[in-house]
Amino acid sequence: MLRVTAESFRDRAADAITSVKEIYQLNNLPVDDNLVIERLLTDTNIKFGIPREINRIITGENQLNTQSSDVDETLDALKAEYDVAVEVFNKLETIDYESKRIVAKTAQPARCLTVKMLLLAKRIQERPPRPRDSERVIISSKLKHLGEQYRNLNISSQPEAEEIKRQVVEQIDNWRKVNFYEQQSLNESISKLLVAADTGRKLSELIDDYPNLNFEVIAARVTQIVGVATSFTGNDYSSTLTKINTLEKEINEDEVLKEFLKEISLRNRQVQPPISQLCQ
Repeated sequence: MLRVTAESFRDRAADAITSVKEIYQLNNLPVDDNLVIERLLTDTNIKFGIPREINRIITGENQLNTQSSDVDETLDALKAEYDVAVEVFNKLETIDYESKRIVAKTAQPARCLTVKMLLLAKRIQERPPRPRDSERVIISSKLKHLGEQYRNLNISSQPEAEEIKRQVVEQIDNWRKVNFYEQQSLNESISKLLVAADTGRKLSELIDDYPNLNFEVIAARVTQIVGVATSFTGNDYSSTLTKINTLEKEINEDEVLKEFLKEISLRNRQVQPPISQLCQ
């Protein structure tokens, strides 16, 4: 039963990591040829004499997120830690007399990774990436071109002016759609991180209680943990910040997890943590 919970923890973490990689543009994203063509035709700032710049536009290579490599390494390290933790959890149910000692040892990676998932959700909420800026560049170029056309019109060219205004309204609508879908993808990633973190929090509690519980109680708690995702997902994304604050409060109310959160937060701020190093 504990293995089922650990595997659920791993799967939700992997899902969250994949989602975060997508919003930080760390995966190979498909290139929209229509956007590329539009930019090559309308962007007057393109330096066609610099092959590297043209290659970046055509291949979709994006240099807008300077923190990508750091995030990529962080997420890959998290994924590796989860796999190691689950491998240890798989052996947990075969242990009898030494279970308490092993449980204490295996709880540590679960707690470290739980806290790291919460802090990554907060990072995205507070300093969101802009994965759809390439689309904004195209829209900006179109608006610039329309502006030049409008300024060069004759005073008597009323129909042409109205057509240009119609196209500007269209581009404004496109920009708003970009904003909407970008925010939606950010909220989805945050929700997945919160699902993983909350699963880890409950797994941490279950690990501590495991040696003293009977099968029926364990089964009920595992069922509750596996079903936790429903409280963090859905079509209502307006309460994302509230969900982060709620989960952080719950972690701070846990005397053990609170110390993990404190240490990792200090390390993220490049402040030397006190003597104990709970997470390596």
